[in-house]
Amino acid sequence: MKKWQKNILVTIGIIVGVVVAACLYLLATPYKLVDQESMQSTDEVIVKEDSGWISFFPTEENEEIGVIFYPGGRVEAAAYAPIAKMAAEEGVPFIIAKMPLHLAVLNPNKADKVIKRFGDREWVIAGHSLGGAMAARYVENNPNKVAGLILMAAYPPEADDLTSFKGDVITIEGQLDGVIDEVALTEGDARLPSQTYTIIIQGGNHSQFGDYGLQKGDNEAEIPKEEQWKRIVQGVVRSF
Repeated sequence: MKKWQKNILVTIGIIVGVVVAACLYLLATPYKLVDQESMQSTDEVIVKEDSGWISFFPTEENEEIGVIFYPGGRVEAAAYAPIAKMAAEEGVPFIIAKMPLHLAVLNPNKADKVIKRFGDREWVIAGHSLGGAMAARYVENNPNKVAGLILMAAYPPEADDLTSFKGDVITIEGQLDGVIDEVALTEGDARLPSQTYTIIIQGGNHSQFGDYGLQKGDNEAEIPKEEQWKRIVQGVVRSF
């Protein structure tokens, strides 16, 4: 091999290495929870973190339907602790699934493990952004395992048709969402069943479904994050 050919191969190797390193860096540095207080147990809610999920259970046992939640892409599970804790305060068990590299697309069937571990009740599956898309995929493949679906700033992937799903479906959107693809969102409505109910949070954005700061490309919200969380949880609790 000639010297110039070796130099080209070395250069290509360096470029590939830089690209791979950059991708790994992005995946390894997710959006993180801002306020750690929401991860603390209280007199009303027991918070437990394991390797596979974070659970939020009311201190008083009940038979309320539970929520299995898939986080958005590159957002750590704990960033959704505020809405999980608020739901548990209303008596609704809430399990946030942890995903490989913080990407639900790498384990869309994670709900199976949650149901196996915390069975003995009905479950709805929910998710934010990419997590919502993968929650929809789970429903498409496992329609009899969950009683409903909650899509937060999300829509079903093109390949997943949920029109025959018998459970209730809620979509919750932020009016000022600057991240979601509006065209794809509208097209996704055609893949949802007729019993789908939509909630639009006036003044809300994409990032404030969690507590991880302003996501790149998003618009500033016109309401406090606490108000958006309150409206999200109201929609969840009142619908199931």
